[in-house]
Amino acid sequence: MSKTRFSNIARELHEAAAGAAWIQWQALGGQAAAPRAPVAIVDPEALVLCSLWLADEEPRLRDFLYGFAELGSRLLSVQRLKRATGLFPAGGDKRVAGLASWVVSFGKDPRWRTLAGGGSKPAGRRHKVGPASTRLGDPGSLMLRLRTGFGVDVRIDTLSYLIGRRGAWADVKDISEALLYAKYSVRGACEALADARLIETRTDRPVKYYADQRRWTTLLKLPHTPAWHPWMRVYAFVIRLGAWLREPGVQAALPSLAASLAREFILEHGQVLAELQLNVPHERDYLGEEYLPAFERTISALVQWLGDNA
Repeated sequence: MSKTRFSNIARELHEAAAGAAWIQWQALGGQAAAPRAPVAIVDPEALVLCSLWLADEEPRLRDFLYGFAELGSRLLSVQRLKRATGLFPAGGDKRVAGLASWVVSFGKDPRWRTLAGGGSKPAGRRHKVGPASTRLGDPGSLMLRLRTGFGVDVRIDTLSYLIGRRGAWADVKDISEALLYAKYSVRGACEALADARLIETRTDRPVKYYADQRRWTTLLKLPHTPAWHPWMRVYAFVIRLGAWLREPGVQAALPSLAASLAREFILEHGQVLAELQLNVPHERDYLGEEYLPAFERTISALVQWLGDNA
């Protein structure tokens, strides 16, 4: 029973994540017949890492990775990619190394040499990714747009994040955790942006910052201010959960044990669910096998979120 139940959940989760990635790849130049353009800010490193895992079952994502290695690698932060790999299951470094080998070979981007080697290169078809510049006017492409104009830098990513907060204040800790940059780097970036009058500052303790969404929406001629979502942690959680649901020991477990294992997984890895403010059952409110349907509702809420917010 657990095998059928968990296999169905794993399939729904995979389809939702692949659908979200398919939508977001448009911002990176992917020639995708997606149902719509991205509505939230696309985190390029999160999308690439997620795609490296999903590509095992989604050959179309291999095509995008292959094409982006050739055309768009300079829009990626190698530093963020290295830091974020550890959020995903073991083996991510080899996947990144394979992509880096293609970047060094075809993208002629020397920043990737430290990551290249030790992994299999992602096979793919050419001409499935075009220049990302064709979509930079879309709200979801904000981070890539600013990187294209000003370079891949902690200051630019900080500005993207603060714009995506849509008027909410954030301190250095918030920004550092969201972007995976060191706190001292974020602090310096915030101080520089504030000195340049590009963001506002409030002398609380800790000091907080924000970007005026109306000002930036007007300046960038955006139809609306796109939201920042923690895509790195969302995708890492989805990939971890999908792998866990397919573990033979989990699928073979009796309902009572399966419920206990599911509860433990959510307690250990599910902090991002609270960050997304999903209305999901609390793990401790359901005893024994009663948690299995609650677990299904939790994953269904995440699947819905992926469909609505990509």
